[in-house]
Amino acid sequence: MLGLLVGLLMAGLGLGPASARESTTGSSSEDSATGTAIGTSASADETRAPDGQTVVFGIPGLTINDIDRERTPNLYRLLSEGAAANLNVRTIGSATCPASGWLSFGAGARAQAGPSPVAEDADPDDPARCPTMIAPTTNVDHDSADSEAASAKEAAKSDEAHDGDSAARTTTAQIEDFDAVKEPNIGSGYSVDYGMLARTIAESGEDYPAGTDAADADSLLEPCVAAEGPGAAYAAANEDGVVSNFTEDATATGCRLGVVDLGAIGIRSWLYDPIPNYSYTVPPNFDRETRVAEADRRLGVRLKEVRENAKDGAADPTIIVAGLGDSSGLPQLRAFIAAGPGFEPGSLSSATTRTPGLLQITDLAPGILDVLDVDSPRAVGFDSAPTDDHPQQRIDDLVAEAQKATTIHQNLSTFSITLDVIFYVLFIASAILLNRSILGRRGGATRAPYVHRFLGLVSLAVAALPMGAFLAGLVPWSRMDEPGLGLFLSVIGTAAALFVLAFIPPWGRTWRGRVGALAGANVVVLAADLATGSHLQSNSLLGYNPIVGGRYYGLGNQGAAIFIVSLFIFLGIVVSWLRTRGHRRAVIIVPVVVGLAAVFVSGNPSWGAKFGGTIAILAGLMVLLALLSKIRLTLLRLALIGVASLAILIGIAFLDWLRPTGARSHFGTFFDQIVTGEALQVVGRKLGANLHIIQINPALAIVTPLAVIAILVFLRYLLHFPRVHAGSRTGRLVNKWRGRLPQIFADADLHFGFLAAATGLGVGLVLTDSGVAVPSTGAMVLLPFLLALSAEHAEEAHR
Repeated sequence: MLGLLVGLLMAGLGLGPASARESTTGSSSEDSATGTAIGTSASADETRAPDGQTVVFGIPGLTINDIDRERTPNLYRLLSEGAAANLNVRTIGSATCPASGWLSFGAGARAQAGPSPVAEDADPDDPARCPTMIAPTTNVDHDSADSEAASAKEAAKSDEAHDGDSAARTTTAQIEDFDAVKEPNIGSGYSVDYGMLARTIAESGEDYPAGTDAADADSLLEPCVAAEGPGAAYAAANEDGVVSNFTEDATATGCRLGVVDLGAIGIRSWLYDPIPNYSYTVPPNFDRETRVAEADRRLGVRLKEVRENAKDGAADPTIIVAGLGDSSGLPQLRAFIAAGPGFEPGSLSSATTRTPGLLQITDLAPGILDVLDVDSPRAVGFDSAPTDDHPQQRIDDLVAEAQKATTIHQNLSTFSITLDVIFYVLFIASAILLNRSILGRRGGATRAPYVHRFLGLVSLAVAALPMGAFLAGLVPWSRMDEPGLGLFLSVIGTAAALFVLAFIPPWGRTWRGRVGALAGANVVVLAADLATGSHLQSNSLLGYNPIVGGRYYGLGNQGAAIFIVSLFIFLGIVVSWLRTRGHRRAVIIVPVVVGLAAVFVSGNPSWGAKFGGTIAILAGLMVLLALLSKIRLTLLRLALIGVASLAILIGIAFLDWLRPTGARSHFGTFFDQIVTGEALQVVGRKLGANLHIIQINPALAIVTPLAVIAILVFLRYLLHFPRVHAGSRTGRLVNKWRGRLPQIFADADLHFGFLAAATGLGVGLVLTDSGVAVPSTGAMVLLPFLLALSAEHAEEAHR
């Protein structure tokens, strides 16, 4: 069985999307399943003109929704001529200040900029603040700056990287007290390579295309990054705060890449203490449309300068506009536009998001390096999907996706708390209504079947809600006038459809059939979604959100919990049905086939890509097969099951790691972290994420111990309580519950399915990031399933 599993997962490794580069030395242009990787090898065409300058204009706060044909003609024209995407700007905090966005852009990694501001004249209605942007000073000696900030060895490396000289029309600048800017990243769990983009381009050297003559050589650009404005300085500064090519006009230099800070769009309290006489100064009577129009006007002026400063004989320049940060304490997806050679009208994505029209801020630096045909530490490029759609249609589509992400993000806490409350109410109602003393009063014996039937119906409805949150993604609710209302109606409507599905004959005639139908539907829907791109997982109330940016594809924690519970409850019901009909071989064969298929769906790096969740499913499957085979489970054997499951997944992670960097999934990334020694750092960050979940949603955290109490007391160990003497205090307490819920475990196969599900949830708690959400979400499906199953036994007992 294990050999078959390894073979299946190895086969799945070949299904991943192609990397932007097949290798670090190969061509950077290739076709992939999702589009065409941007970038052209210097040696691919001996007659092509030298590359034009690439200029990045940063406008923190800009969204696709801000772009309008009349109000922002320059942005609209760029989008019409080039490709666009929504941009996730999440760094370390929940919302991204412009300084943090610029710092992360230059490093190609999540980073947060300090120092923390002192809110002296803060707006009491908006507690969010951004740190003061420190304008670099140009009256600084490069060597002395290095010697003061680093050791002699480190300074030598810095001099070598920057060559000690600045390009024409640029100068060396220093960001004073850069240690204070870097301070928030110490102990954050993230590795930040400050100024990676500028250093990598500087180290690339001169790039002369084959066939370049002396005349064309005059059109070649220097391997440097010209930084204009304080935000651009943050992006280009090395770890000592030194900016080798600071300038007042990045478009007039001979650098291959120009980075221009056009200022931020944001409220005054968010941009606390803005730089005097610079674009970060926001008037008190802030009007967003006016601010966006001003940013577009400035962009138009600079675009004209780009054309005027272009070198004769060079190719057309490449223009990139990025909303590198948020405009307030409310995080949103921002705008990204790229126009120029290689960028056709359409949408952009990357190997890290695998979602058309979506990029993350850490994709930008390696993507730009790919455009410049420069090898980067992360082989990630921009994947383009050309389209013939009208520009306004493309804008509307991106706005709808951004609106969906914002609505989900704003309603996530409300939905989670609602589920928590429903779970608590169901838990308390079951404890009260199933009490023998209450049912025995005033003809309770005749009412008991109705109570059980009522709780069974409510339980099925509750169990359908989580999957309704996923299926709501099939409804275009984000295009409605009231997206929040549309989301609510979509969740309720799809959950109701699942509820009705459970009652359709022939399976709908029994409670066992109803639970089996609902559990089976959950498994089929989730598996089909993962195999087709995990579109329902993305932008779901129980999936993951592009604004948060923790995951962009594959199986999320809460989806994994529902998948685990539904899988093993479904297998328990199916095995019980097969056994009653005398299919002895099928009792083992069906769980093996279905279980391995589920492991493949979850573990395939191109589908589920769920490391901890796959181990949890595999461990639960081994427990189920052991119980069905009458193998006694000891602590040692359980430990061996865990070790075997982990070993298999480590092996798969190693195989995924062998693939090019840009094609790796979470499996390969995890193995790379083990190799580089970052695994412990990542584990610490994941533990912090669990504590954060408990802090922001203690109601969800309480679900886990409540579920454990319900499982251990009501659904498992009551089987042993009849041995307690009826005259003892314990016996009198237990006898009130005897004959109720434990009857479902008279069927050993259902009992085995339940134990496998409990095993999977326990392993998921330990091995998945933010693992506390796994048993908590799983309990919200598992206990309603078991309550619904108990209704069938109650009805049989009172016939």
